[in-house]
Amino acid sequence: MNARTSCMIVTLLVGLAIPSAPAYGGLDIDLGATVQIGNDTSLYIAISSRYFDQDRGAVERLGIRFDNPDDLAVCLFIARHSGRSGEQIYFLRKGGMSWWEISARLDLRPEIWFVAVERDPGPPYGKAYGYRNKQRKNRDYVWRLTDGEIRDLVAVRMIHEYYSMPVEAAMEIRATGKSLTLLMTEEYARRHGKGPKHKPGKGRGRNKAR
Repeated sequence: MNARTSCMIVTLLVGLAIPSAPAYGGLDIDLGATVQIGNDTSLYIAISSRYFDQDRGAVERLGIRFDNPDDLAVCLFIARHSGRSGEQIYFLRKGGMSWWEISARLDLRPEIWFVAVERDPGPPYGKAYGYRNKQRKNRDYVWRLTDGEIRDLVAVRMIHEYYSMPVEAAMEIRATGKSLTLLMTEEYARRHGKGPKHKPGKGRGRNKAR
């Protein structure tokens, strides 16, 4: 085998080792007449059904069951990663399990909650990332995320991936305390209609342990 052939084989193997980008990244489009800017609930359902690749009617029926609309995204997120239906996840939640307990029961790796960052993200995310870093150094370290932390992390991932927004920017606007419904629909209006531009500022997410 000559040097040129060896080089080609190494290049091919390296290329195969690089994971492809998730198919659900950068999905933002103008949804046209199917939604109305100003109807936040309807628009949020349409965006969620596109992001999670689910039937809009099914997402709407599932969404009305949750008191906190952020939980709809968490439910669909777990469903996507576990291969279970949103209905199955909902009934586990209805049975009194926390989001962390549900993910553990379905054998989901804790890493699914986190998006790579280049620096300490600070509140309200710093504690969650700190848990993860400690566990990386000590596999016996026992940790868990609260419902509020999981809501925040899923919200950041959805904003980041759907709108191809930098993670740091997604974290900043989530830290203002607004619900995921408002954040997703305001950004849609800014891009596809008449809406205010986000001005990321300091603040803490309101979704703490509860």
